[in-house]
Amino acid sequence: MTGTGGYWPKRIRSKAFKRTLTTAVADELRSLAGERIEDVLDGKLVRAIIADWDTRMVNREFVADLLIENTRRAGRRLARQNESLLDLLDAEMVADIDQLLSELAELPPSAEDLIAKMMQQEFVRRLLTDVIYSAIVNFYEKANPLFGALTARVLEEQIKGFIRLFMPMLQKQATAFAVNKQNQRLVLDFARTIIRQLLNEPLRHFAATAMPTQRRKTEAFVHKALGNPNVGALLREVALATWDDLYESIRHKRVGELLQIEAHSAWLADRCVEVILPALARPGILQLLGAEIGLAAGGKP
Repeated sequence: MTGTGGYWPKRIRSKAFKRTLTTAVADELRSLAGERIEDVLDGKLVRAIIADWDTRMVNREFVADLLIENTRRAGRRLARQNESLLDLLDAEMVADIDQLLSELAELPPSAEDLIAKMMQQEFVRRLLTDVIYSAIVNFYEKANPLFGALTARVLEEQIKGFIRLFMPMLQKQATAFAVNKQNQRLVLDFARTIIRQLLNEPLRHFAATAMPTQRRKTEAFVHKALGNPNVGALLREVALATWDDLYESIRHKRVGELLQIEAHSAWLADRCVEVILPALARPGILQLLGAEIGLAAGGKP
């Protein structure tokens, strides 16, 4: 390096410089703990980065490939896990989860609206039709063991058509039953049973079991979805809204309230220096530092 005699490449790699830098970083971290977050973090700048990040920086094809590969690896890891989620948690946490599930008393109004909308879906209509038809067939089997079931099956389409005539009334009655305060305990007991079963299920049962053709279609969908501008716009809006809410909640707080950097400044400084030193050793940065030393030696601003 002209004018520096290769000083910086040697200095940056020395133990003395590492110790000096670590001490300086630790001092700055302790000082930073007393600063307000809005004074050290430009919220508008972060927002601008989020707004343009996916269009200026992200290679969506690479992200899609990375997501697919990580999903495959996660599936392979899960396939080897015999423990359940409850097996991996301590007894106190399990008790807290069970207590939380037990304290569910009634469905919120939003859940009642959701149930009402679900009851209007075509899938539910078909399900109710099949349940009622099966009940009729079962009744005729018992009433007339020889010909009852056969008659019901021969007239299957006529019977289902008759059931569909009353479907709007049946859907209203089913919705009313589900949202009724006296019946919500049954719904919540069912939900608690499902949640407990999922928590007790071995993790390997959650591993992907799709056929190769299904996997290929899913992977193609991931590539298509990540390349869809509407999906990108939606993700960007969600990220911006999340940042706005988060920043508004923490902007007036001090850094030390959010992070315990004052108490753990030495530990954090060591970690930071491990990241900073390789960056300082990059050829372009070394050249910049050497040029600045040369300017300083010449008394130039």
